[in-house]
Amino acid sequence: MRILNKAGFVAIFLAATLLVQFSCVAALDSTVKDVMLIFLSDVIGLDLTKYDVSKVSYSYMFPPYFGGYVKEEHITLDLSSSSGDVSVMSTFVNGFIWVLVVYGPTNGTVIYTRQMATNALDEARIILRNYLSFAEKYGLGTSHVNQALTLLDKVSTAPPNFGMRTFNNITGFVPSNITADNMKLETTWTGAKWIYIEDAVEMPFKCLSIDFGGNQIVFSDTWNLFHVGGLSKFSREEVLEIAWKAAKSYNLTVIGEGGTSIPVIPEWLDVPPEVTLNMVPGLFHRREIPDNFVNEGSAVRDPLALYPLWQVIFYFKKIGGMVGIAIGVWGDTEKSPT
Repeated sequence: MRILNKAGFVAIFLAATLLVQFSCVAALDSTVKDVMLIFLSDVIGLDLTKYDVSKVSYSYMFPPYFGGYVKEEHITLDLSSSSGDVSVMSTFVNGFIWVLVVYGPTNGTVIYTRQMATNALDEARIILRNYLSFAEKYGLGTSHVNQALTLLDKVSTAPPNFGMRTFNNITGFVPSNITADNMKLETTWTGAKWIYIEDAVEMPFKCLSIDFGGNQIVFSDTWNLFHVGGLSKFSREEVLEIAWKAAKSYNLTVIGEGGTSIPVIPEWLDVPPEVTLNMVPGLFHRREIPDNFVNEGSAVRDPLALYPLWQVIFYFKKIGGMVGIAIGVWGDTEKSPT
């Protein structure tokens, strides 16, 4: 067995078998460059007639964290004008906007086709309404955008002197947490994020977000990229029992002189274990380097579905550079992993 020694932890990941069908249908038919320029014009509101497009860079891959089944495209470009240069970076996954960043000019101003709002709340409303039309044009789902606009009505604008650097010096949001139906809205001083919820479980991978911090606009929409592959069939108490059994049975070793492995017995600390439940893409825990995990499991999972992965950390007195064991337990099977 192999272990991951990272940040002082030995990680053991246990998995159960689940057969699913891969779903890798692209969302957009146009090229990524065309879509990005239309997004900048129609959604963000940049006046592209006043800019020269230059330094276009494009690449794509089928990354291992999506199992090699899903296309990930990267494109960067510069928009040059006499009023200042704007840089744009984006990543599209299966045709959806994983992230798109607009960097404002260091010196100068951004040229819009409209009057930019003076506060983040109104600007977010404008962008979402524009995005609604954009999504309809390209056949993307829009129900979550309407939900996001409704929740945004419950958010307040920060005072003008709130002290954070933002894109075009607009005023930010008042931090808040608002939940309605299957959506949770989290606002910070500079951004808003709408997270999918099912059975009281938050799924940050499936979200819509806008942020205006640091003289840039960051937009992301993975709401329709991911779907739920399954919820946890284990309770927190059952997961603790499974994880504790695995932790106690793990053969921990340290490397002695001459590279010899020396077995050690950890002295467990009397502190509560850390227990977290994350909904993660099915193949995100597969890596190019095979010895990152003791056991990746034999599960064949949909790379664009979210599955429940529990993590439990048990602490012991420091041994070398190690202070604990992190146990990963997939929670979407009725049979306990062994």
